[in-house]
Amino acid sequence: MAAFSYRTVWNLAGPNIISNVLMVSISFAHLWIVAPFGREASAAVVTGGRIHFLLMAAAMALSVATTAVVARAWGADDREEASAATTSSLVLAVLISLFLGATTFLLAPDIVHLFNLDAHTEELAVAYIRPASLLNIVFALMMTVATAFRAIGDVIRPLRFTAFGTLFSVVGSVFLVHGYMGLPHMGVAGIPWGTAIGQAAIVLWFLVRWFLRRYVLTPQPGEALNPQRIGLLVGIGTPAALEQILIQVSFLLFMMLLSSYGTAAFAAYGIGITVLSVTIVVGLGFGTASATLAGQRLGAKDAEGAVASGWAATRLAVLGMTLLAILTFCFRGPIAALLSADETVRAHTEFFVLILAIVQPLMAVEFAIGGALRGAGDTRFPLYVTFAGMIVGRLSIGFVIRALGAPVEAMYSVIIADYLIKATLLILRFRKIDWSELETHPHAPLALQSVAGVSRGTVRTFFGKKNGNQPE
Repeated sequence: MAAFSYRTVWNLAGPNIISNVLMVSISFAHLWIVAPFGREASAAVVTGGRIHFLLMAAAMALSVATTAVVARAWGADDREEASAATTSSLVLAVLISLFLGATTFLLAPDIVHLFNLDAHTEELAVAYIRPASLLNIVFALMMTVATAFRAIGDVIRPLRFTAFGTLFSVVGSVFLVHGYMGLPHMGVAGIPWGTAIGQAAIVLWFLVRWFLRRYVLTPQPGEALNPQRIGLLVGIGTPAALEQILIQVSFLLFMMLLSSYGTAAFAAYGIGITVLSVTIVVGLGFGTASATLAGQRLGAKDAEGAVASGWAATRLAVLGMTLLAILTFCFRGPIAALLSADETVRAHTEFFVLILAIVQPLMAVEFAIGGALRGAGDTRFPLYVTFAGMIVGRLSIGFVIRALGAPVEAMYSVIIADYLIKATLLILRFRKIDWSELETHPHAPLALQSVAGVSRGTVRTFFGKKNGNQPE
């Protein structure tokens, strides 16, 4: 039982939750910073932030591949290959970010125009998106660095990087938006610049120490563009990228539907989603723990343990996200006031937070059960569920509501159908799947085999393996 106890689940989920909360708090801070500038500024940051999330999807997908390749090499006690994989991942992060960033920079006005915003809001959104698209390279590098260290079992260093990066990013954004201490008064455009400068300080710190070989992962420039390794990273990351793109594009389409209700309703949705993102990362942490434990139990030929660990993670996730839902509902007024100075936006935000409170237990099921299925190697069904929830539950119903001229409150409520469909389908699948057959099946996808199966012993002993040639 100890293998899938609640304590084990929390030990796996806790560090991820803390790091993710720090990351999403940056978006929360961005809306707080621009709140005094009115609904147009808030809507512009919401639009720019969502486009930036689409760019970030590539870095997130690459992080899946980085985890797989680095962790497997580390598990095989091949430190040189782990270092080479890290180097290749960093190079790929730069190349992908440059390509996507340049494309988004050129198309920024056309992309923003799709949201049917007023002229002033469009202008502010373009001013946000253009620097954010080019500066996304900093975020991609920071995520890749953190992922590589987590892949070898070092979860503390990425947590420190994230903590300082968040602090510097928020301070930098505040100073540039308002023009403090003689810095230029950049308004909304100061947010991506301030965020990038704050994160760049951490990336620069890492690179200097990396090239000085102060870490266990060292630069391997001669292996950076190894075709076989690059192909492996791209092959592993592509499915994850497709899922992220599907999710982000569906969000964008839904936001386009909402934009027809006016700037206030649009801004409130973005504020609500930002608030929700703080609680989402709790679910993501439990999803990671659920996937890891399911993979480990199946690797140990313990199908019953895999099922039990999935349900244990689900119960904890539902409990945690229900408590957060109660808190966000109780404090919906102060939250709305903190993130917007516009009375209409505040009213819309308070209603939307009520809807979010209803769906959070359903989201917990999605993350925990979906994680267990992925840990078992059933990666296609969660993707189908994502498609069903987004396309059938959210967009299809959303188009009907808009066609009928229903109020914006009805549009906000569509999100309930999305997560209800997902939770129902995932629970049915989890109950139906034949776990005993998976004991002898090559169950886990490569990314999960690396961290939850093949290399788990070596990764866990990271801190016990240091020697004279393994600096801090």
